Amino acid sequence: MTGNPHPGELWTLTDVTLVVKKSDLDPGHVTEFLGLQPSAVKAPGFDRWAPPGGDTDGQWRLRCDEHTTRKFSEQVDIILQAAERRAKELASLRSEGCETILAVEGFADNDSQISFSAQAMGRICRLGLSLKLTPNLNER
Repeated sequence: MTGNPHPGELWTLTDVTLVVKKSDLDPGHVTEFLGLQPSAVKAPGFDRWAPPGGDTDGQWRLRCDEHTTRKFSEQVDIILQAAERRAKELASLRSEGCETILAVEGFADNDSQISFSAQAMGRICRLGLSLKLTPNLNER
């Protein structure tokens, strides 16, 4: 049997990432400006691992995944706490043309769901973060 035998289950193996991106982003500057060590960085330009026509923007990423906690709500809280401590700096980066994104990835199927508390959505909005959800529909 393929697919989820229990429709409506939550996404699994989620990770939540604060992403700062811009076409000419200097990830080192973002690290210094925010005073946070990123989980990953990508310089602007071609990425041989990206799909053809993929994103060429520079990126700075702070990630929380199942290695920290398997609970999605806790992952969101950890990343939002870090973002809230740097809210003014993130607003300044946005004023310089950077995108600031709360990116959520996880395994899902057609009937899976992911939910945010009203409080978490309020925090995301107050921070001015875009929300990007990327379900992975591959069987796990």
